[in-house]
Amino acid sequence: MSTQTPQCLIIGAGGVGVVTAYSLFLNKGSTVSLVARSDYDKASTTGYKLSSCDYGEVLNWKPHHLFRSVEDAASSKTFFDYVVVTTKNIPDGPTPVSSIIKPIIESNDKVWKERADFKEQKKTTNVVLIQNGIDIENEIKEKFDLASRQKSTTVPQVALISGIQLISSTKVGPCEIAQKGHDHLTCAAFDKNDEISVKTAQNFISLYTNPGQNQAHFDSNCRYTRWKKLLYNSSINTLTAICGLDFTRCLQFGTAEGSTEFEIVRPAMLEIIDLAKKIDDITIEVDLVDFFVDITRKMVYTPSMGVDIQKGQLMEIEVIVGNVVRSAKAHHIEVPHLSMLYNILKILQGKLKEQRGLLKFDELNAKIVE
Repeated sequence: MSTQTPQCLIIGAGGVGVVTAYSLFLNKGSTVSLVARSDYDKASTTGYKLSSCDYGEVLNWKPHHLFRSVEDAASSKTFFDYVVVTTKNIPDGPTPVSSIIKPIIESNDKVWKERADFKEQKKTTNVVLIQNGIDIENEIKEKFDLASRQKSTTVPQVALISGIQLISSTKVGPCEIAQKGHDHLTCAAFDKNDEISVKTAQNFISLYTNPGQNQAHFDSNCRYTRWKKLLYNSSINTLTAICGLDFTRCLQFGTAEGSTEFEIVRPAMLEIIDLAKKIDDITIEVDLVDFFVDITRKMVYTPSMGVDIQKGQLMEIEVIVGNVVRSAKAHHIEVPHLSMLYNILKILQGKLKEQRGLLKFDELNAKIVE
């Protein structure tokens, strides 16, 4: 790693991204830059307001640097040691993650070639994906041919870091964030045998941790952690999006007492547990089903996918449930509840795409126009 102060670029200025940027900023171990996009003008003048269960009321906060776009950040001629992605992961949308980070990967390559000392320091472009879902690293591996980079002497290596964040943080207005759940971040190498990525994950934790305020831990097996989080996301999160309700109402409004829980949610979770064991030989504890249902039963809270559909925004259906269903099919494993949820979500996603002009439907011929 460089002996200079690490440069962190956070892409995604929503509820998760702003808290992530603030946590790094408060730690004082790195220079923090944030891509603010639509908030840029307001953030540049009055800064951000955070109402945080971890940090209290924070007014007029600004990171070290603000950028209006990823392209602006790329043109700054800065080598960003950590490219922290907290945007929604929507590979079926107009801007998949590989497209979002491409300008930074390319600008880092250019800066690295121009600085001989960077080669001596063995600087690496460290991509930290603080995002939902499983198999999300594959797109980046393929897009940037990471296997070739590992052997190259003409471009810097790219380390891929998994970030799993348990936090209830929402952007409630321009430059205004409400964080209701304590921040607990786990970081791991997507490839646990990649020594550079393992070291990078551990280093990022040291930059992120603020003792007594947030929690950050090294995760030796991100595959287990991602399967575990899918218990919640592939069942509870998806259901709230389909119903357009918070989870408590989804439970209460069923055909009979317990029908939503025992005929939809719990069976979908058990399918995740079965898949993790059969596909990756990973054991997910069955009592986690009780844990996730019980902690959300009386929390009148709408998860991210439910919020997305309320706002007319595309949902993370492919990384949260689509990849799961495809893996199940590839291994000839039946997942009827997950498949039903996924198929309904695909219809709703199509509706959102049509509303946003990303999809055209020819009513005369009753078909989607390519």
